[in-house]
Amino acid sequence: MIQVHTCVSVHCDQCDQAVGRLGQARHFRTEHAAITAATAARWRIGPDGLWWCPLCAPALICQAAGHRFTPWCSPQIPGGRPAPSEYRYCRRCCVLEDRPITAQGREGGGPR
Repeated sequence: MIQVHTCVSVHCDQCDQAVGRLGQARHFRTEHAAITAATAARWRIGPDGLWWCPLCAPALICQAAGHRFTPWCSPQIPGGRPAPSEYRYCRRCCVLEDRPITAQGREGGGPR
């Protein structure tokens, strides 16, 4: 007997990873079930209707909406002297920026 089965799967529009185990797409009977499973697994849908897996979503959200940076931080080096540069990072996607500290204080150049 030949049977035709129709199913739904969700794939990341950035990396093509599917909802399910690595390398194994999960198949759902309905679109509603697929969307429910994807959102429960922390998948996100972008403003343009594209699906993003949990690994790609933070970077793509920052690309679309901007980073959520911490305040600039100037670490201390041994001996209590301030470091020659300061840094900050995005709380969402972990991108790191640094800049030199000039003689005027926190007036370094732009991000590198």
